[in-house]
Amino acid sequence: MSSSRNCDMIPISAGRRVTGKEWAMSNETLAELLQLGGQYFLPIAALLRALYEGVRGRFPEGFSQIALASVFAGISSVVDGGEPDLRAIVLGILGNTLFMAGLLSFIMVYLLRQPDRGPIVDGIVGGVLGLIAWAIWVYLLLNDWPVWTFILAIIAGAAGFIALRFALRQILRVVRIATYFIVIGLVLVAGAGAFLLLQTLTSSAA
Repeated sequence: MSSSRNCDMIPISAGRRVTGKEWAMSNETLAELLQLGGQYFLPIAALLRALYEGVRGRFPEGFSQIALASVFAGISSVVDGGEPDLRAIVLGILGNTLFMAGLLSFIMVYLLRQPDRGPIVDGIVGGVLGLIAWAIWVYLLLNDWPVWTFILAIIAGAAGFIALRFALRQILRVVRIATYFIVIGLVLVAGAGAFLLLQTLTSSAA
């Protein structure tokens, strides 16, 4: 979950031989891809698998899925392609990890412990949680999101809770989707992270 940046490929002049360096993506682009995998795909997959484990009565396994994904989210949140700052890195990892773990854990516990709630109640709870999550993300974790995006957070929270309630009825099918999210997330994290590290080492050696 990170603010958008201008992240295009390095421009190439016509009629000139293209070098490997010119095809390289910017550090900001690679950081965005890494964060996409670590802060979106992996947490979504972890939540789906946690719900699956919870339905089967295996809450500890579900929380372990959430904990692992939260660590990935925390680490990926501090990768921005800029100069490293140790204090900011530690605080960023800790804050984002706790935020993601708390968010996913609440969603899991609510959906499993309140099985008889209707879509209206789920929508209200999800909308309120979306607003709270947005406020924490912007004002406590200091992510630069426009003020108007709180409306999107409310809508996404409400729609997400209603969709997850429906997904619980099809949990055996939904958990298969989690596998694809895990693969996509890991590919983005590993691939973008490797390229980012390679470009950083190359630029340092140059």
